[in-house]
Amino acid sequence: MGMILEYMDYHLLPLSLLFAAILFSVCCLGLYLRERSRAGRIEALAAGERKFFKSFAVNRQDFFLLIRRSDLKVLYISPNFQEMTGIEAELVCADIEVLKSLVSPKTARNILEQLGNWDGEQELRLEFDYQMAGEAAGENREESGDRHGLVTLQSDESSACYLVVFCDNTEDYQVRTAMKAELKQAYQESQAKTDFLSKMSHEIRTPMNGILGMLSLARSHVKEPEQTDYYLNRAESLSQFLLTLINDILDMSRIESGKMELEAVPFDLFKVAEKLDSMFRNTTEAKNIQWEIEMQDFDVSRVVGDELRLTQVIINFISNAVKFTPAGGSVTVTFRQMHKIEGKMHLMIRVRDTGKGIKADFISRIFRPFEQEDASTAHHYGGSGLGMAIADNIVRLMDGQIIVESEEGKGTEFVVYISLPIAEGEQFVPETWNEGCPREAAGDLKKAIEEFTLEGVRLLLAEDNDVNAEIAIEIMEMEGAVLERACDGLEAVRMFEESPEHGYDAILMDIQMPNMNGWEAAAQIRKSSRPDADIPIFAMSANAFVEDKRHSIEIGMNGHISKPVDYDEVRELVGEALLGRSTH
Repeated sequence: MGMILEYMDYHLLPLSLLFAAILFSVCCLGLYLRERSRAGRIEALAAGERKFFKSFAVNRQDFFLLIRRSDLKVLYISPNFQEMTGIEAELVCADIEVLKSLVSPKTARNILEQLGNWDGEQELRLEFDYQMAGEAAGENREESGDRHGLVTLQSDESSACYLVVFCDNTEDYQVRTAMKAELKQAYQESQAKTDFLSKMSHEIRTPMNGILGMLSLARSHVKEPEQTDYYLNRAESLSQFLLTLINDILDMSRIESGKMELEAVPFDLFKVAEKLDSMFRNTTEAKNIQWEIEMQDFDVSRVVGDELRLTQVIINFISNAVKFTPAGGSVTVTFRQMHKIEGKMHLMIRVRDTGKGIKADFISRIFRPFEQEDASTAHHYGGSGLGMAIADNIVRLMDGQIIVESEEGKGTEFVVYISLPIAEGEQFVPETWNEGCPREAAGDLKKAIEEFTLEGVRLLLAEDNDVNAEIAIEIMEMEGAVLERACDGLEAVRMFEESPEHGYDAILMDIQMPNMNGWEAAAQIRKSSRPDADIPIFAMSANAFVEDKRHSIEIGMNGHISKPVDYDEVRELVGEALLGRSTH
């Protein structure tokens, strides 16, 4: 039995060794597979990290430098460095000073100063303009380069290197710069509007205070006719100034909002000169100022443009010239045809005076709204301070320019240069500019108009406002006129059509009325088959813009009287229309 067990132990021993070997192999295989799996995961992670860092290295907006602190040796440089800077990487590795070529000398000095003040612990941020190497060089390089860079430097006491991160943030910088510029412009515009409203409030309240004060004084001296008359005249004068100011403010508002449009219709420059002569000759003669209008070098007279706006500009210059020129001085207005090129006339209009002149430091500010030479100007000479700004803007709309020359104590010269298309058709150029309007005949007609009264004149008044109607009726009836009132345009048309032929001598027509406005009513009357459908019709409206006046004429009206109504103007316009009809 014992021998059998020994035999079995002897023969089973190789089997146990084989089993142990197999078991050991299985264990080794498991360890190998486990380590291989772990190595795969590490390799995948490393590949991801390499890909991640590589994405930084080739980013077109950034590059990196690793610089040794001890000797500023470049240890690492991004592969896209040359693409972003235009400098070969080898040159920077050889000498870091090459980086200075990217910026102007002034910027380089500023960067070195900031580096010198850096404690090396906190992150340092540098922002500057730069240009790629080869694009510009030297002291003449513009400070505002083509590109904008942001550099951050990182380090700490335990680190032997500086990490430099450069980012080309040109696009973001440009967006921020544009936004800042827009914000600044918006602030300036807001401030300008605030200043404008502040000045406007002051300029309106000043004459309004005077008007109310004068009316209060007139009421307190009602039993003293001469004193009352003085106060009322002063109140009327201030009211006229206030009206001028309001008109100028409205014009300025339309210009700034881009709502002022220029007309392009044929007109005669010689007739413009005649109107100006008629407007200012009596005034200058009364002030003992020598007055002259010159028309030079013309071989055409009719051009295409906005006659009313151009006349407005010239009137502004002449009014200032007359205002600031003392007795014994002179005011000369010159129209001169400069050239004719490609169907356009290049025109010079000059207004020259021998008045007080303008201070040199004020000439640069003369076209700003509400600007006046000094505080005494408005007190002694009047004026809103807007006329020049309006004139300048109108000329700019005409693609022209204004030149100002002045010398204190010797006078001022305003010159307008504009180019206007030459009108088609016949051109009549008189040998003397005013030969088409004989002075004697013009003087006789003007005298007759001045002496004209409303005695017995039959008027149809279309006015929906009871207060305005009451004032108009009482004032004109005091002058002997016979008035009938219509409360709207529809009633005015009915009253005209039901009246006998030539039952009315003229019609005064408000514009903004219910049922039918004044323009519609005037157009309806003009379409009538009655023999007196050509009756003189005058708009009498708070619509005071030049465009409104122009539209009234286009509708077929004979004139446009702005509210507040000047009843002397009403009398003169009615007289001119009726006297003109009687001469035909």
